[in-house]
Amino acid sequence: MTDLFSRGELRDFLSQRITRCVQSLERLTEDEVLARSTDDLVAELVELARIEPIVISPDAVDGRVAETQIERVDRFEGRRYATPGFMIQAVFEYSGDPALLQYRPSTRLMTTFDAKVMNGTIVVSVEQAGASVDPAATQKALDSEIGPIREMAAYAGKDAQAHNSGLERQLRPAVERRKRFLQDRRELAGALGFPLRKRMDAPTPVPLERTVVGVKRSEVRSERPPFRDEPALSEAQYEDAVTVISSALLSMERTPSVVAGKDEEDLRDYILVMLNGTFQGAATGETFVKSGKTDVLIRVDDRHVFVGECKRWTGSKALGAAIDQLLGYLPWRDEKAALIVFIDNKDASAVFDKIDVAVKAHVAHKRIGKASPDRTKRTNYILGHPEDREREIQLAVLCAVMSAGSAK
Repeated sequence: MTDLFSRGELRDFLSQRITRCVQSLERLTEDEVLARSTDDLVAELVELARIEPIVISPDAVDGRVAETQIERVDRFEGRRYATPGFMIQAVFEYSGDPALLQYRPSTRLMTTFDAKVMNGTIVVSVEQAGASVDPAATQKALDSEIGPIREMAAYAGKDAQAHNSGLERQLRPAVERRKRFLQDRRELAGALGFPLRKRMDAPTPVPLERTVVGVKRSEVRSERPPFRDEPALSEAQYEDAVTVISSALLSMERTPSVVAGKDEEDLRDYILVMLNGTFQGAATGETFVKSGKTDVLIRVDDRHVFVGECKRWTGSKALGAAIDQLLGYLPWRDEKAALIVFIDNKDASAVFDKIDVAVKAHVAHKRIGKASPDRTKRTNYILGHPEDREREIQLAVLCAVMSAGSAK
């Protein structure tokens, strides 16, 4: 028989489980840590540290009754003797992590528990003296054995649920620290930066105090070429660019005469004017350039570090094609993009929901990004390439509701 809930404190076991997960993170190669997104690493560690609560079947699924000799002690003479009786066993199925049956939860019963635990089953046994089995007495005796085990398993389950709910909060800082440590170590050899800076004469929808910022590094999967530094926009630079685009869209909505009769390419050029009036690159006056009919790009050498795609809403299929185009422009992970959607005001309210459904239905969609105060203006998503789900792209979907005739 197994003496349940006797190996130590459950809180210590759960704490050690988290420690082992952090240690497994530290054993990963530098390329693997840098090549994978923080969210994916955190999700993997959370799954590794998670512990499944115990659920015991309400009724026995099997049992056994066997004749036996039950040892008794004569209370007057103190001598031992054997009397005929029965050994009754009841088998209960359970699911969950068997470790929760071995360690003491924070709330506990002050008693001992004997049962046999094996292969997803808990076997409890009782003895009954006499020449025949009394079903009612047997059931009561079995209940008195399995009942306290159920109660302790429920207490352990509450500790497990509290443990699970706090895993991301505990493990995310460890992942971020590890990635930051490895990144900083690489930067000792010299950081590769994309110098995007504000023009001193720029308009003021975005704060002007930002200094020249070297870019953060983007990442590639370790299974392919080893991790290497690539130019990429920092999060702050990306937010500044998206804010300028949002301001341009707002001006279109408020002064429809400015964009009346313009097609998608003309509207794109209007956005480019706003962007290049705010930012300048290190080598040229124009940081944001155009490619094709509707694209807004930042290109460093032969690489794109920002892609914006302008599309008039014509349906979910066309929106999906626009996402495909964005993915084609950004052939590595952890990059930034914006999808700018022009909507006719006659059906705007219905379109916002359709856009959300269309993006989530795309094969590249991984999860919702950070919350936006106004989903009719901006919604954030995280995309992963269909051929490599660990490659991630931040996508801001920006909407502008155009008056009739303001766009062809």
